[in-house]
Amino acid sequence: MNSCSLSDDEQATITNTPMKLHAFKMEFKALVLRVAEIAIVGVLLSFFATSGAQSQAPSAVVGDSSLRAFIPQFEEGTSRFINGDPTLWKQNASQGDDATIVGGWGAYEKGWKEVGLRYDWAAARFRESGAKVKVEYLSSGVSGDLAYTVAIERSEVRLVDQDKPAPMALRVTHIFRKENGVWKLVHRHADPLIDKTAPATVLQK
Repeated sequence: MNSCSLSDDEQATITNTPMKLHAFKMEFKALVLRVAEIAIVGVLLSFFATSGAQSQAPSAVVGDSSLRAFIPQFEEGTSRFINGDPTLWKQNASQGDDATIVGGWGAYEKGWKEVGLRYDWAAARFRESGAKVKVEYLSSGVSGDLAYTVAIERSEVRLVDQDKPAPMALRVTHIFRKENGVWKLVHRHADPLIDKTAPATVLQK
């Protein structure tokens, strides 16, 4: 009897090992390719999401489908406004007696009769330039028929007395109210985004 002879099980193991190793390599390669595909898709989705949108919707509106649909329309109205056309903006605004505007160019108005005129006056200060607003939402909230957003609005605008566009950054608070099932702007407070300043600079002279 030859002491070096192999049993049937040992011979089967030796025969099958290269096949199993090859199968393992193929499965591992397929797994690596799949992970790479997922990573590439994720990068592309992230790229298109950030490059295609002017701004990111505030997180608080995600749970409210009607407000989620209204925000892009409202931002479009803002972009048209800074090109001299207040039509869509005014359509998105409440025309109630409690409507208010504390605008970036000073003073304030209350009631639609005054607020509407203020919007016309402010929009007329802009020239058509193709400007698009980009909104950086800092905070937001929704409760029933009321909602608010706090944001920074950035754009490159062209004013009536300027030949070239210039950057404009405003810190803005909006209060929205649902009227007859439709969201409307009730209050806007906007002023220029500036660095922190000395206390005395806000005192009236």
